[in-house]
Amino acid sequence: MLKIGEVKLAAMPAEVFVEIGLELKQKHPGSTVVSLANAYHGYLPTPEHHALGGYETWRARSSYLEVEASAKMVKALDEMLKELDP
Repeated sequence: MLKIGEVKLAAMPAEVFVEIGLELKQKHPGSTVVSLANAYHGYLPTPEHHALGGYETWRARSSYLEVEASAKMVKALDEMLKELDP
């Protein structure tokens, strides 16, 4: 988490689905989500996308996060971003 002036950067160690970034931007205007930061844990689909299936949700050596991983990461980043908001 980093704040430079009014810009807030939230980093996630996965290839983030657009819905996740949009949710955080909606809750915290001026924030930007940086994907593939500090590690690589594969795709980060939402629980809804896991239910739909598709290659992004398949477990692999390079993509192994649990179904609720995005919800847990969004919750943690939401709490951190709230601390940066005035």
